[in-house]
Amino acid sequence: MTPLTAKITTMAQGAAAAFGVQLVVARFGGNSGRSTLQVLLENPDGSSPDVEVCAQVSRLLAAQLDVAEIIGGRYTLEVSSAGLDRPLMSAADCARFVGQGAAFKFKVPQALKAKKGEIELGATKGVLAKVHGDMVTLSVDGQPLEFNFGTVHSAELAPTPEEIAAFMGFKPKPKRGTPHPLKGQEFPKKLTKESA
Repeated sequence: MTPLTAKITTMAQGAAAAFGVQLVVARFGGNSGRSTLQVLLENPDGSSPDVEVCAQVSRLLAAQLDVAEIIGGRYTLEVSSAGLDRPLMSAADCARFVGQGAAFKFKVPQALKAKKGEIELGATKGVLAKVHGDMVTLSVDGQPLEFNFGTVHSAELAPTPEEIAAFMGFKPKPKRGTPHPLKGQEFPKKLTKESA
C-alpha cells in the first residue's frame, strides 16, 4: 500500500464510521487526468448498506479530500456497497465466508495435488473450506488447496447462480426431471350434454 493509499484508506474508514458502516477497501488508480477512487462499504453484520448511506459517505469523504488536497489532479469518487463479489482483503475475511465460493489470483503459482499429479495454479475458483491463522484452505473440485494469504494477489467472493438469483429475489427454476406440482392430481371431468 502506497503512502497516498494509506492516507485515503484512513480517511475513508473515518467517513464510513461516521455513518455506522465499515470500509471494505479503498482503491485509487488510473491514468493521469482520469483517476478513480473506488470505496466499497458494508454494514457491521456484512450486509449491504443502502444507497442513501453510500451517498452520505461519498459527500463527507469528498469534502474531506478537497480540504486535505492529497490527490493531485482530477479524479472520480465512486462509493458503493461491496456487493456479492466482495473483495477478500485478509485471511480474517476468508474466515467470515467459509462455505462460500471464492476466486483467487496468486503472486506465485500454488501447487494443487490432483489425481494426475500436481497442477500449478496462478488463479483458481473454489469453496472456502477452512482458515487457520493466515493459512487458507480452498476446495477446488473436491481437492484441498492450502496457501498462505500472503501469496494472494487478489481475491473475491464468487457467488453461485443460485446465490445471485436469491439476492435478486428470483425463485429458482425447478430442476429438469422435477415433476410438475399438479401432476397426478384428479380434476373434474368436463360437463357434457349427457351428464348435465
